[in-house]
Amino acid sequence: MYNFRTDLADERAQICKEQSHQQDIDGIKTENKKISNNLEITRVKILNEEGSKKIDKKIGTYTTININDIEVIDQAGLEEAYNLVAREVQELLKGKKGSALIVGLGNEDTTADSIGPKVIKNLEITRHILKYKPELLPTGSREISAIAPGVLGTTGIETQEILKGLVEKIKAEVIIVIDALASNNISRLLKTIQICDTGIVPGSGVQNRRKEISQETMGVPVIAIGVPTVVEAATIVANTFDILVDKFEEFDFLKDSTYEDKYKLIKTVLEPSKYNLAVMPKEIDDLVDNMKEIISNGLNNALKL
Repeated sequence: MYNFRTDLADERAQICKEQSHQQDIDGIKTENKKISNNLEITRVKILNEEGSKKIDKKIGTYTTININDIEVIDQAGLEEAYNLVAREVQELLKGKKGSALIVGLGNEDTTADSIGPKVIKNLEITRHILKYKPELLPTGSREISAIAPGVLGTTGIETQEILKGLVEKIKAEVIIVIDALASNNISRLLKTIQICDTGIVPGSGVQNRRKEISQETMGVPVIAIGVPTVVEAATIVANTFDILVDKFEEFDFLKDSTYEDKYKLIKTVLEPSKYNLAVMPKEIDDLVDNMKEIISNGLNNALKL
């Protein structure tokens, strides 16, 4: 499969279907469900190594929550979204009641990479209270701690290395990682939340792969929550071609070109000139704040159960 710049399993599965001209892919099961007028879920289950190789994703379950009209979402819509996030996270926790370490990956000084650290600031942290003032919390409260470890360029330390030492010290029994992702579709930016049980490779969507954070490397289950915040310029132009073909007859000559053909052509033109930039929506500050509320409140609710 051509290596489109996307971290979303459902996008990779769809691209694979289009390239192979098949509705079903061996080793991959896809389910779609409409929750409400504003919420839809796509669940991609990668069942074996064959499916994993086809879309370059690890074996596991990838749940994508799509939120329509998030630009104008009201409080009721936010609550509906974060309750759905809570249910999906709780499903992956599978009854685990032990201590949780929540990790906000990214750089808060860069808006498109700030979702992780911003979520961390909005969480209900309990580890210190349980240690020093346990009477302030209900009996049976879960031990929750959090960290925003920064980025390699600032700390000089791989995030995986930081977390290994921390997990051993505080004896975390589950890790929940939040990070910004890359998408292959401009309509998905800051309107989609991917939740999976396979961990994460930070920076993979923008061709800056860091060391993997997963159960294999950490020794405890890792749940990854990601939000696409950027697409590359070549993706935007290729998406624009699709819109032109759909809306204007004079662009019918493009119908015989596959999305991959258009993407490759545009990328070939842009990359030598260093114009294949990562691009974000102009309303990104407000959209990041909405996503911060949805994910943090969803986690707070999930970890109380």
